[in-house]
Amino acid sequence: MEKEEKLRIFAGVLLIISCFTHIIQIFFVGTASHTIIAVMFGIAYGIIGIMLIHFKDNRKITLLSAVLPLIGGILGVFRYTVLLQNLFSVFHVIIDIIVVPICFYLYFKMKEND
Repeated sequence: MEKEEKLRIFAGVLLIISCFTHIIQIFFVGTASHTIIAVMFGIAYGIIGIMLIHFKDNRKITLLSAVLPLIGGILGVFRYTVLLQNLFSVFHVIIDIIVVPICFYLYFKMKEND
């Protein structure tokens, strides 16, 4: 298995894990609107995580796998600093910090190989 494939699977698995933790946070921090939005981001993370692993040659999915967590990470920092300080936000931002550069690397590597 080559390096890019391992990175793709790693990023996809992290997104799927993040999906579950985004969803279960509703049971720990309540149902405020910002939590519901975070849950929706989590569902999207799960979908793109599965797609990232399954559709290996799709640049659009790879780019989406970088951009959506980038936006989510920014919102997560805002949520943590302004709205609600909880460990879920910290965990999710850490995952975003790992996933975003991996997926941008994979995207530009794919673009370079075309």
